[in-house]
Parts: sequence; structure tokens; C-alpha cells
Amino acid sequence: MASRPESTKGTPVLPKGEYQPARPTDLRGPCPAVNALANHGYIPRDGRNVSSVEIKTAMIELGLSSTIRTALTYAAYLEHHDDPPTGFGAFMRSPFAYLLRQFGLRNPHEQTTSGVAALDLNQLSRHAAIEHDVSLSRRDFHQGDNTTPQKDLITDLISSSADGKVIMATDLANLRVRRLEQQKRDNPALQYGAGQHQMACGESAFILTVFGAGFGHYDVPVSYVEALFAEERLPVREGWRRRRWWTVGFVELTWQAQVLKKLVGKID
Repeated sequence: MASRPESTKGTPVLPKGEYQPARPTDLRGPCPAVNALANHGYIPRDGRNVSSVEIKTAMIELGLSSTIRTALTYAAYLEHHDDPPTGFGAFMRSPFAYLLRQFGLRNPHEQTTSGVAALDLNQLSRHAAIEHDVSLSRRDFHQGDNTTPQKDLITDLISSSADGKVIMATDLANLRVRRLEQQKRDNPALQYGAGQHQMACGESAFILTVFGAGFGHYDVPVSYVEALFAEERLPVREGWRRRRWWTVGFVELTWQAQVLKKLVGKID
């Protein structure tokens, strides 16, 4: 695999796990958790040429199950095509790739020098692949910048806590409703239907399951959310520890996403 120097001459390489905010030349995407993995050095800090193996391994640091890590990596590292092949023949060549083709982020034939699939983190901003409108921390694509964290939105997210101490499912659901109404006013080209809503609820469920304490204890300390979204840092200093013996799996994540969808209600 091609070497990736993480420091300039005279500057020591930071150990893996140590936090350093992104530098002006580093590439980042719209996902705070993935950006945090880069800021801690679990994937290349410059955000370039990140292999599928590296990001799948790095997601262990979030306490995700092997099944989730494999599925997310497989979908994201599919090749992106603006006009993907359709039809029975395309399906038969690779059924899973066909069903998940809309999530592909990688440029055609993009890989490391050793032949492993790779991409840059800013490719996570490809609109309508994994990224979608009505983010809790980013503007919409048609508003000009769907990658940069927005301080006002992050302030709203942190302030969504009903008691000022923890953020619960009801807090995130209420915020989702307010954000959708806001974007209906602010973005005439808004794209937010059932598919985008499922993704959005899944992302909120990710926050609750990864940074909460587990089944029945999904309250997330405000300090954890502030670290993740405002600094794009894993909230280890605040006391968070990833799950080790009981990782976050599909059943738990999907169940919590359905709880959020029910709390949000109809999105029409």
C-alpha cells in the first residue's frame, strides 16, 4: 500500500488515537463520526486514498459489529456512476452491487497502489448517494455546501436537549421535524422522501446506540454530542468508551431507527 506521511519534516507523526483537528489541506466529508476517525488517526489524517480495509477496521473504534462494518464498507466502496447500468443482466452480474448501487462513492477503478478499493473522504459528499438533504449539522447540497459543519445547526442540535444534560430519541425526533420544516422554507430544490428519511433516522439511531449506554439506556450526554459535532472528536475525554463485548448490531440499530420514525410521524 502506498505510504502516507502524516507529518512534514521536523514534525513528529501523531500516534494513532491521539486527536488533532483537520488541517486546511486535509479532506473531510459530511459525516462527523468518519471525520473523527480521521482526526484520531484511525484512518489517514489527510483524508486521502482511504482504503476499504482501513475504514472497516477503524469502525471497530465506534463499537460497531462486523456485520454493520462490512455492509457499510461494501456499499460505500462500490463505484459511483451517474447513469448506473440497469436491467436483468446487470442484476445477475452482481445482485448485491445492483441493489446497493445508489450508495456507491468510489470513482471508477479508484484504488491504492496495491489494488485495494480506496476513496477520499470528500467523496462522501456525493449528493443523493449516502449524503442527503436535511442534515442535522450541514446545509443541503443546493444551498452550496453540504460538507462543512454549520455552527448554528450544531448549536440547535446541542440545544435540542430537553433537560440540558442528555439528548434522547424524543429530542432528536423533535429536531428532525423542525429541520425538515426549515429546509422546506429554505431549499426550493429539497429532496427528502421516504428513502432519505430512513437514512436520516438511521443516522440519529447511530448516535443513540453508539454513544448511549445500550438497550434501554440510549440517553447521550450533551457533552458527547458537542465533542462529536463541534470538534469532530470521539468523546473519550468526557467518559465515553466504545462497546467491546456487545457491539452495535443491525437489529438494535434498525429497531432504534424505527422508534425515531414513529416519534417523527408523517413527513409530508
